[in-house]
Amino acid sequence: MKMRYIPNILSLSRIPLSIAMIFLTKYPNVFIGFYAVAGIVDVLDGMLARRFHWESKLGAKLDSVGDVTFLVCAVLAAFVALRGHLEFRPYIYAVAGVIAAIRVDNLIITKVKFRQWGTIHNLFAKYAAVPIFFVIPLGIKLGKVPNPLLLAMLCVIVLASLEETWMLFVMKVYDMNMKSIYHLKKLHSA
Repeated sequence: MKMRYIPNILSLSRIPLSIAMIFLTKYPNVFIGFYAVAGIVDVLDGMLARRFHWESKLGAKLDSVGDVTFLVCAVLAAFVALRGHLEFRPYIYAVAGVIAAIRVDNLIITKVKFRQWGTIHNLFAKYAAVPIFFVIPLGIKLGKVPNPLLLAMLCVIVLASLEETWMLFVMKVYDMNMKSIYHLKKLHSA
């Protein structure tokens, strides 16, 4: 096996880890173990790819698929584990709908403008995901997630998604690894 494929294998491994989480919600400690491994693998695949220059278009796409699979499965697992315990206010559904609409619009913009499907791995989106990464397993362990905390996290995700929209409109060439709108402007002014 060639070492340069390790990040791709790690990205692919997140898919079964993520799917398994849905079925492990009755065992919070086991769920948290799978959740943590999937999160560590997510960090490790990108770190290895950059460190050893093993980046590839396939690897970037596998990472995106792994990210989406992990997010969808983690949120689904939270709903499965917390059904009956959650009392979402209508504003939670509204903000979640706004996020979904912006994310779908971003995918469409990417496809129309750059003739490919993809998402930008901007820093704001990565930082916005950090609180969610900790709140989901904590919510499953405790059996609840307070609405104000959830609303605050969702609002940050709205802002991160809007930054991606802005970047897509400003970009001349698609770069899924563009760090921020600041870096994009700096690149265009150079």
